[in-house]
Amino acid sequence: MSEAQPKILYIEDNHDNQRLVQRVLGARGYQILIAADGPAGLTLARESMPTLILVDLGIPGLDGYETTTRLRSMSHLQGVPIVALTADDSPGARERALVAGCDGYLSKPIDARQLPNQIAQFIGGHREQVSEPHEEATLLRAYNQKLVERLEQRVRELSAANSELQELDRLKSQFLSSLSHELRTPLTALIGYLDLFERGMLGELDPSQREVITVMRRSGDLLATQLNNLLYFQELRERPLNLQLVNPLEIMQPISSQTGRYAQELGLSFEALSGEITPTMLDPAAFDQLVRVLLDNAIKFTPAGGHIRLVLHSDTTRLIVRVEDNGPGIESEQLNKIFLPFYYIEQPCQVNRPGAGLGLAIARHIAEAHGGQITVRSQLDQGSVFTVVLPLMV
Repeated sequence: MSEAQPKILYIEDNHDNQRLVQRVLGARGYQILIAADGPAGLTLARESMPTLILVDLGIPGLDGYETTTRLRSMSHLQGVPIVALTADDSPGARERALVAGCDGYLSKPIDARQLPNQIAQFIGGHREQVSEPHEEATLLRAYNQKLVERLEQRVRELSAANSELQELDRLKSQFLSSLSHELRTPLTALIGYLDLFERGMLGELDPSQREVITVMRRSGDLLATQLNNLLYFQELRERPLNLQLVNPLEIMQPISSQTGRYAQELGLSFEALSGEITPTMLDPAAFDQLVRVLLDNAIKFTPAGGHIRLVLHSDTTRLIVRVEDNGPGIESEQLNKIFLPFYYIEQPCQVNRPGAGLGLAIARHIAEAHGGQITVRSQLDQGSVFTVVLPLMV
Protein backbone atom coordinates (compact mmCIF):
# COMPACT_ATOMS: atom_id res chain seq x y z
CA MET A 1 0.00 0.00 0.00
CA SER A 2 1.07 3.53 -0.65
CA GLU A 3 2.70 5.43 2.18
CA ALA A 4 0.49 8.43 1.19
CA GLN A 5 -2.65 6.61 2.34
CA PRO A 6 -4.19 7.96 5.56
CA LYS A 7 -3.92 5.37 8.34
CA ILE A 8 -6.81 4.45 10.61
CA LEU A 9 -5.83 2.52 13.76
CA TYR A 10 -8.84 0.49 14.92
CA ILE A 11 -8.64 -0.99 18.43
CA GLU A 12 -11.38 -3.63 18.51
CA ASP A 13 -11.61 -7.28 19.61
CA ASN A 14 -14.68 -8.20 17.53
CA HIS A 15 -13.63 -9.79 14.22
CA ASP A 16 -16.89 -8.94 12.43
CA ASN A 17 -16.52 -5.25 13.27
CA GLN A 18 -12.84 -5.37 12.24
CA ARG A 19 -13.77 -6.77 8.82
CA LEU A 20 -16.64 -4.29 8.37
CA VAL A 21 -14.45 -1.26 9.08
CA GLN A 22 -11.69 -2.63 6.86
CA ARG A 23 -14.15 -3.13 4.00
CA VAL A 24 -16.00 0.19 4.35
CA LEU A 25 -13.02 2.48 4.99
CA GLY A 26 -10.57 0.47 2.89
CA ALA A 27 -12.82 1.11 -0.12
CA ARG A 28 -12.38 4.86 0.51
CA GLY A 29 -8.58 4.65 0.32
CA TYR A 30 -7.76 4.34 4.02
CA GLN A 31 -5.09 1.96 5.31
CA ILE A 32 -6.59 0.11 8.29
CA LEU A 33 -4.36 -1.06 11.15
CA ILE A 34 -6.05 -3.53 13.50
CA ALA A 35 -5.25 -4.06 17.20
CA ALA A 36 -7.27 -6.62 19.18
CA ASP A 37 -6.64 -5.06 22.60
CA GLY A 38 -5.36 -1.96 24.36
CA PRO A 39 -1.68 -2.94 24.75
CA ALA A 40 -1.48 -3.96 21.08
CA GLY A 41 -3.10 -0.65 20.13
CA LEU A 42 -0.58 1.32 22.18
CA THR A 43 2.27 -0.54 20.47
CA LEU A 44 0.91 0.13 16.99
CA ALA A 45 0.32 3.78 17.86
CA ARG A 46 3.97 4.11 18.93
CA GLU A 47 5.31 2.35 15.85
CA SER A 48 3.14 4.12 13.26
CA MET A 49 1.70 7.58 12.85
CA PRO A 50 -2.05 7.05 12.43
CA THR A 51 -4.21 9.75 10.92
CA LEU A 52 -7.10 8.80 13.21
CA ILE A 53 -7.69 6.23 15.96
CA LEU A 54 -10.96 4.35 16.51
CA VAL A 55 -11.38 2.77 19.94
CA ASP A 56 -13.99 0.33 21.20
CA LEU A 57 -14.62 1.33 24.83
CA GLY A 58 -15.53 -2.23 25.81
CA ILE A 59 -12.34 -4.06 24.84
CA PRO A 60 -11.28 -6.59 27.50
CA GLY A 61 -8.33 -6.04 29.84
CA LEU A 62 -7.09 -2.49 29.42
CA ASP A 63 -10.45 -0.93 28.53
CA GLY A 64 -11.07 1.73 25.92
CA TYR A 65 -11.20 4.59 28.41
CA GLU A 66 -7.77 3.90 29.89
CA THR A 67 -6.35 3.05 26.47
CA THR A 68 -7.52 6.45 25.23
CA THR A 69 -5.95 8.23 28.19
CA ARG A 70 -2.62 6.49 27.51
CA LEU A 71 -2.82 7.28 23.80
CA ARG A 72 -3.51 10.91 24.57
CA SER A 73 -0.38 11.06 26.75
CA MET A 74 1.86 10.23 23.74
CA SER A 75 3.40 13.46 22.49
CA HIS A 76 3.34 12.48 18.80
CA LEU A 77 -0.42 11.81 18.98
CA GLN A 78 -1.44 15.17 20.45
CA GLY A 79 -3.08 16.32 17.22
CA VAL A 80 -4.46 12.93 16.18
CA PRO A 81 -8.25 12.55 16.60
CA ILE A 82 -9.35 9.62 18.78
CA VAL A 83 -12.94 8.51 18.26
CA ALA A 84 -14.93 6.08 20.38
CA LEU A 85 -16.81 3.55 18.24
CA THR A 86 -18.77 1.50 20.71
CA ALA A 87 -22.00 -0.20 21.69
CA ASP A 88 -21.87 1.34 25.18
CA ASP A 89 -25.03 3.45 25.27
CA SER A 90 -25.26 3.72 29.06
CA PRO A 91 -26.03 7.17 30.53
CA GLY A 92 -22.91 9.35 30.58
CA ALA A 93 -20.88 6.99 28.34
CA ARG A 94 -20.37 9.68 25.68
CA GLU A 95 -19.28 12.26 28.26
CA ARG A 96 -16.93 9.80 29.98
CA ALA A 97 -15.31 9.01 26.64
CA LEU A 98 -14.75 12.71 25.91
CA VAL A 99 -13.30 13.31 29.38
CA ALA A 100 -10.97 10.32 28.90
CA GLY A 101 -9.53 12.00 25.80
CA CYS A 102 -11.76 11.04 22.89
CA ASP A 103 -12.62 13.71 20.31
CA GLY A 104 -15.82 12.04 19.24
CA TYR A 105 -18.32 9.27 19.99
CA LEU A 106 -19.90 6.99 17.38
CA SER A 107 -22.46 4.35 18.33
CA LYS A 108 -22.72 0.76 17.19
CA PRO A 109 -24.08 -0.93 15.21
CA ILE A 110 -21.85 0.69 12.64
CA ASP A 111 -23.67 2.68 9.97
CA ALA A 112 -21.67 1.72 6.89
CA ARG A 113 -23.16 4.57 4.84
CA GLN A 114 -22.40 7.30 7.38
CA LEU A 115 -19.04 6.07 8.70
CA PRO A 116 -16.80 7.38 5.85
CA ASN A 117 -18.28 10.89 6.13
CA GLN A 118 -17.99 10.85 9.94
CA ILE A 119 -14.34 9.81 9.74
CA ALA A 120 -13.63 12.50 7.14
CA GLN A 121 -15.19 15.12 9.43
CA PHE A 122 -13.01 14.15 12.38
CA ILE A 123 -9.88 14.12 10.20
CA GLY A 124 -10.94 17.55 8.96
CA GLY A 125 -10.97 18.96 12.48
CA HIS A 126 -14.41 18.27 13.92
CA ARG A 127 -14.34 17.78 17.70
CA GLU A 128 -17.15 17.03 20.14
CA GLN A 129 -17.26 18.60 23.59
CA VAL A 130 -19.06 18.10 26.89
CA SER A 131 -21.96 20.54 26.81
CA GLU A 132 -21.67 22.00 30.33
CA PRO A 133 -18.28 23.03 31.85
CA HIS A 134 -19.36 22.10 35.39
CA GLU A 135 -20.48 18.70 34.11
CA GLU A 136 -17.06 18.18 32.53
CA ALA A 137 -15.32 19.00 35.83
CA THR A 138 -17.56 16.55 37.70
CA LEU A 139 -16.96 13.82 35.13
CA LEU A 140 -13.21 14.48 35.17
CA ARG A 141 -13.05 14.09 38.96
CA ALA A 142 -15.06 10.87 38.77
CA TYR A 143 -12.83 9.53 35.99
CA ASN A 144 -9.65 10.42 37.89
CA GLN A 145 -11.00 8.67 40.97
CA LYS A 146 -11.71 5.57 38.88
CA LEU A 147 -8.15 5.60 37.53
CA VAL A 148 -6.76 5.94 41.06
CA GLU A 149 -8.86 3.02 42.29
CA ARG A 150 -7.75 0.90 39.34
CA LEU A 151 -4.12 1.82 39.96
CA GLU A 152 -4.41 0.93 43.65
CA GLN A 153 -5.97 -2.43 42.71
CA ARG A 154 -3.09 -3.18 40.33
CA VAL A 155 -0.54 -2.22 42.97
CA ARG A 156 -2.20 -4.68 45.37
CA GLU A 157 -2.20 -7.39 42.69
CA LEU A 158 1.48 -6.78 41.88
CA SER A 159 2.36 -6.81 45.57
CA ALA A 160 0.59 -10.15 46.04
CA ALA A 161 2.27 -11.57 42.92
CA ASN A 162 5.67 -10.36 44.13
CA SER A 163 5.14 -12.05 47.51
CA GLU A 164 4.26 -15.29 45.74
CA LEU A 165 7.36 -15.05 43.54
CA GLN A 166 9.57 -14.43 46.58
CA GLU A 167 8.11 -17.49 48.31
CA LEU A 168 8.58 -19.60 45.16
CA ASP A 169 12.18 -18.37 44.91
CA ARG A 170 12.78 -19.30 48.56
CA LEU A 171 11.29 -22.77 48.04
CA LYS A 172 13.33 -23.25 44.85
CA SER A 173 16.54 -22.29 46.64
CA GLN A 174 15.70 -24.58 49.55
CA PHE A 175 14.93 -27.47 47.19
CA LEU A 176 18.09 -27.01 45.12
CA SER A 177 20.27 -26.73 48.21
CA SER A 178 18.71 -29.84 49.78
CA LEU A 179 18.99 -31.81 46.54
CA SER A 180 22.64 -30.84 46.09
CA HIS A 181 23.53 -31.86 49.63
CA GLU A 182 21.66 -35.17 49.31
CA LEU A 183 23.47 -36.05 46.10
CA ARG A 184 26.90 -34.92 47.22
CA THR A 185 27.38 -37.65 49.87
CA PRO A 186 26.87 -40.73 47.63
CA LEU A 187 28.69 -38.99 44.78
CA THR A 188 31.75 -38.38 46.97
CA ALA A 189 31.82 -42.08 47.85
CA LEU A 190 31.46 -43.08 44.20
CA ILE A 191 34.30 -40.80 43.08
CA GLY A 192 36.45 -42.10 45.91
CA TYR A 193 36.05 -45.72 44.87
CA LEU A 194 36.64 -44.87 41.20
CA ASP A 195 39.84 -43.12 42.24
CA LEU A 196 41.00 -46.27 44.06
CA PHE A 197 40.26 -48.37 40.97
CA GLU A 198 42.06 -45.90 38.71
CA ARG A 199 45.17 -45.97 40.93
CA GLY A 200 45.18 -49.80 40.96
CA MET A 201 44.61 -50.04 44.72
CA LEU A 202 41.70 -52.48 44.25
CA GLY A 203 43.40 -54.73 41.74
CA GLU A 204 45.08 -54.46 38.38
CA LEU A 205 42.98 -53.26 35.43
CA ASP A 206 43.38 -54.20 31.79
CA PRO A 207 43.38 -51.30 29.26
CA SER A 208 39.68 -51.56 28.41
CA GLN A 209 38.69 -51.62 32.11
CA ARG A 210 40.95 -48.65 32.83
CA GLU A 211 39.34 -46.70 29.97
CA VAL A 212 35.86 -47.38 31.37
CA ILE A 213 36.93 -46.34 34.87
CA THR A 214 38.51 -43.15 33.52
CA VAL A 215 35.30 -42.19 31.69
CA MET A 216 33.24 -42.90 34.82
CA ARG A 217 35.63 -40.86 36.93
CA ARG A 218 35.40 -37.86 34.59
CA SER A 219 31.60 -38.13 34.56
CA GLY A 220 31.59 -38.21 38.36
CA ASP A 221 33.87 -35.18 38.51
CA LEU A 222 31.60 -33.34 36.08
CA LEU A 223 28.51 -34.07 38.18
CA ALA A 224 30.35 -32.96 41.31
CA THR A 225 31.31 -29.70 39.58
CA GLN A 226 27.72 -29.06 38.56
CA LEU A 227 26.46 -29.72 42.08
CA ASN A 228 29.12 -27.44 43.53
CA ASN A 229 28.14 -24.72 41.05
CA LEU A 230 24.50 -25.10 42.02
CA LEU A 231 25.29 -24.75 45.72
CA TYR A 232 27.73 -21.93 45.09
CA PHE A 233 25.18 -20.02 43.00
CA GLN A 234 22.64 -20.20 45.82
CA GLU A 235 25.18 -19.18 48.45
CA LEU A 236 26.45 -16.22 46.39
CA ARG A 237 23.08 -14.53 46.65
CA GLU A 238 22.99 -14.81 50.42
CA ARG A 239 26.51 -14.19 51.73
CA PRO A 240 28.65 -11.03 51.59
CA LEU A 241 32.12 -10.94 50.04
CA ASN A 242 35.10 -11.75 52.25
CA LEU A 243 37.39 -9.00 50.97
CA GLN A 244 41.14 -9.27 51.60
CA LEU A 245 44.19 -7.50 50.21
CA VAL A 246 45.69 -10.09 47.85
CA ASN A 247 47.93 -10.35 44.81
CA PRO A 248 45.75 -11.82 42.03
CA LEU A 249 48.83 -13.55 40.56
CA GLU A 250 48.96 -15.83 43.60
CA ILE A 251 45.44 -17.00 42.81
CA MET A 252 46.03 -17.25 39.07
CA GLN A 253 49.19 -19.40 39.17
CA PRO A 254 47.73 -22.66 40.57
CA ILE A 255 44.69 -22.27 38.31
CA SER A 256 46.98 -21.93 35.29
CA SER A 257 48.94 -25.06 36.20
CA GLN A 258 45.81 -27.18 36.64
CA THR A 259 44.18 -25.81 33.48
CA GLY A 260 47.33 -26.44 31.45
CA ARG A 261 47.42 -30.11 32.43
CA TYR A 262 43.70 -30.61 31.78
CA ALA A 263 43.83 -28.79 28.43
CA GLN A 264 46.71 -31.03 27.33
CA GLU A 265 44.66 -34.14 28.09
CA LEU A 266 41.93 -32.81 25.80
CA GLY A 267 44.30 -31.89 22.97
CA LEU A 268 44.13 -28.15 23.59
CA SER A 269 46.96 -25.66 23.91
CA PHE A 270 46.89 -23.20 26.80
CA GLU A 271 48.96 -20.19 27.77
CA ALA A 272 48.76 -17.77 30.70
CA LEU A 273 50.14 -14.24 30.42
CA SER A 274 50.42 -11.54 33.04
CA GLY A 275 51.77 -8.04 33.28
CA GLU A 276 52.42 -5.85 36.28
CA ILE A 277 49.78 -6.60 38.90
CA THR A 278 48.81 -4.31 41.75
CA PRO A 279 47.55 -6.07 44.92
CA THR A 280 43.88 -5.26 45.50
CA MET A 281 40.93 -6.07 47.76
CA LEU A 282 39.27 -9.27 46.55
CA ASP A 283 37.32 -12.19 47.88
CA PRO A 284 40.01 -14.84 47.12
CA ALA A 285 37.61 -17.76 46.85
CA ALA A 286 35.17 -15.83 44.66
CA PHE A 287 37.94 -14.53 42.37
CA ASP A 288 39.32 -18.07 42.07
CA GLN A 289 35.85 -19.28 41.08
CA LEU A 290 35.46 -16.45 38.56
CA VAL A 291 38.67 -17.31 36.70
CA ARG A 292 37.93 -21.05 36.78
CA VAL A 293 34.45 -20.50 35.38
CA LEU A 294 35.75 -18.52 32.41
CA LEU A 295 38.45 -21.09 31.65
CA ASP A 296 36.02 -23.96 32.09
CA ASN A 297 33.64 -22.27 29.64
CA ALA A 298 36.43 -21.87 27.07
CA ILE A 299 37.45 -25.52 27.44
CA LYS A 300 33.86 -26.73 26.96
CA PHE A 301 33.45 -25.04 23.61
CA THR A 302 36.92 -25.32 22.10
CA PRO A 303 37.50 -28.45 19.98
CA ALA A 304 40.71 -30.48 20.03
CA GLY A 305 43.55 -28.57 18.44
CA GLY A 306 42.16 -25.27 19.70
CA HIS A 307 43.94 -22.62 21.75
CA ILE A 308 42.98 -20.89 25.01
CA ARG A 309 44.71 -17.88 26.52
CA LEU A 310 44.38 -16.37 30.00
CA VAL A 311 45.59 -12.78 30.40
CA LEU A 312 45.81 -10.92 33.71
CA HIS A 313 47.03 -7.34 34.11
CA SER A 314 46.21 -4.08 35.88
CA ASP A 315 46.51 -0.37 35.26
CA THR A 316 46.22 2.53 37.69
CA THR A 317 42.53 1.95 38.45
CA ARG A 318 41.53 -1.48 37.14
CA LEU A 319 42.27 -5.18 37.38
CA ILE A 320 41.59 -6.88 34.05
CA VAL A 321 41.09 -10.60 33.40
CA ARG A 322 40.69 -11.81 29.84
CA VAL A 323 40.02 -15.33 28.57
CA GLU A 324 40.32 -15.92 24.81
CA ASP A 325 39.53 -18.99 22.74
CA ASN A 326 39.34 -19.86 19.06
CA GLY A 327 36.22 -22.00 19.40
CA PRO A 328 33.04 -21.77 17.29
CA GLY A 329 31.98 -18.35 18.62
CA ILE A 330 28.55 -17.18 19.74
CA GLU A 331 25.66 -15.85 17.64
CA SER A 332 25.06 -12.14 18.20
CA GLU A 333 21.46 -12.60 19.36
CA GLN A 334 22.64 -14.89 22.17
CA LEU A 335 25.33 -12.59 23.58
CA ASN A 336 22.93 -10.87 25.99
CA LYS A 337 21.46 -14.19 27.17
CA ILE A 338 24.53 -16.24 28.03
CA PHE A 339 24.93 -14.62 31.47
CA LEU A 340 21.40 -15.61 32.53
CA PRO A 341 21.08 -18.48 35.05
CA PHE A 342 20.51 -21.88 33.43
CA TYR A 343 20.87 -20.50 29.89
CA TYR A 344 22.82 -22.98 27.80
CA ILE A 345 24.05 -22.92 24.21
CA GLU A 346 24.12 -26.19 22.33
CA GLN A 347 27.17 -26.41 20.05
CA PRO A 348 27.90 -29.30 17.65
CA CYS A 349 31.58 -29.27 18.64
CA GLN A 350 30.88 -29.06 22.35
CA VAL A 351 32.18 -32.51 23.24
CA ASN A 352 34.53 -31.84 26.14
CA ARG A 353 32.12 -31.25 29.00
CA PRO A 354 28.43 -30.40 29.06
CA GLY A 355 27.16 -27.84 31.55
CA ALA A 356 24.06 -26.64 33.35
CA GLY A 357 24.19 -23.00 32.26
CA LEU A 358 25.27 -21.63 35.64
CA GLY A 359 28.95 -20.82 35.14
CA LEU A 360 28.63 -17.48 33.37
CA ALA A 361 25.79 -16.40 35.69
CA ILE A 362 28.16 -17.06 38.60
CA ALA A 363 30.94 -15.12 36.87
CA ARG A 364 28.72 -12.10 36.32
CA HIS A 365 27.49 -12.14 39.92
CA ILE A 366 31.04 -12.26 41.27
CA ALA A 367 32.23 -9.46 38.96
CA GLU A 368 29.30 -7.20 39.85
CA ALA A 369 29.62 -7.97 43.57
CA HIS A 370 33.18 -6.58 43.34
CA GLY A 371 31.86 -3.44 41.64
CA GLY A 372 33.03 -4.56 38.21
CA GLN A 373 31.58 -5.96 35.03
CA ILE A 374 31.99 -8.79 32.55
CA THR A 375 31.66 -8.42 28.78
CA VAL A 376 32.03 -10.70 25.77
CA ARG A 377 33.11 -10.21 22.16
CA SER A 378 32.43 -13.03 19.76
CA GLN A 379 31.84 -13.89 16.13
CA LEU A 380 30.82 -17.20 14.62
CA ASP A 381 33.89 -19.26 13.65
CA GLN A 382 36.15 -16.57 15.15
CA GLY A 383 36.18 -17.56 18.83
CA SER A 384 35.23 -15.55 21.92
CA VAL A 385 36.89 -13.10 24.30
CA PHE A 386 35.50 -12.70 27.81
CA THR A 387 36.78 -9.68 29.72
CA VAL A 388 36.31 -8.93 33.41
CA VAL A 389 37.15 -5.46 34.68
CA LEU A 390 37.30 -4.93 38.47
CA PRO A 391 38.12 -1.67 40.24
CA LEU A 392 41.44 -1.64 42.10
CA MET A 393 40.82 -1.26 45.82
CA VAL A 394 43.86 -0.90 48.05
